[in-house]
Amino acid sequence: MSALSNFEIGDIVTLKTHPLLNNDAKKIIEFPAQVPPLMLVKEVLIERKEKKKIYSDEIENARISDLVKYLCIYFNGNKGEFVEVTLYHSLLESYKKLKYYREFEKDKKVTIELDDQLIPEVLRYSLISEYEYGKVVQLKTKKLEQRKSYSGAGERIPGATFQTPDFLLTGVKNESQTDLYYPDGKTKRKITKQLYKIMWFNSIQQKFSEYFLPKEFLVEGLEM
Repeated sequence: MSALSNFEIGDIVTLKTHPLLNNDAKKIIEFPAQVPPLMLVKEVLIERKEKKKIYSDEIENARISDLVKYLCIYFNGNKGEFVEVTLYHSLLESYKKLKYYREFEKDKKVTIELDDQLIPEVLRYSLISEYEYGKVVQLKTKKLEQRKSYSGAGERIPGATFQTPDFLLTGVKNESQTDLYYPDGKTKRKITKQLYKIMWFNSIQQKFSEYFLPKEFLVEGLEM
């Protein structure tokens, strides 16, 4: 697998089963609890071909893993906390391929200017220019999660939610740049250089929570 095809720190990804990856932009008919979250890449892990078991021992040419995997993070709104999960490259797709629902009028698709479309808007996001204690920031996936449209039946059925609140910057630290390369100099893992500590009111647990995230995850001034 070419390194050029790898996702990078801060990239937004989701499982290939996400319903908005379908060819046509439409409302989601699956129950909300069955829709996977949009996740952010925290760490890229690259394994050595000579040491990694890629194919099954029992079935010829049956692939069972990848050389590249990612430590991803998403926000579980039902618990008010962040969740980390490690997933292989072949299981993931970029958010850039998501197709958000568009209203139809008299059997014709409403024309939406490119600058007003959601995916191009997210592509234009600028990361926080500099750390500032007390600054209000948002997760890059906030608007993408909020804009998902469900069919009437799906909206009435309780399920998982991945929408995030706004956060406050309350700390910053450098990430230890260790164990990044193999002895021959090839890349072993990729991580951020700096982590920002964020704080929010956890309404589920009725307390204030804090968490360190890569600075590449956060933006400011989103208009919802």
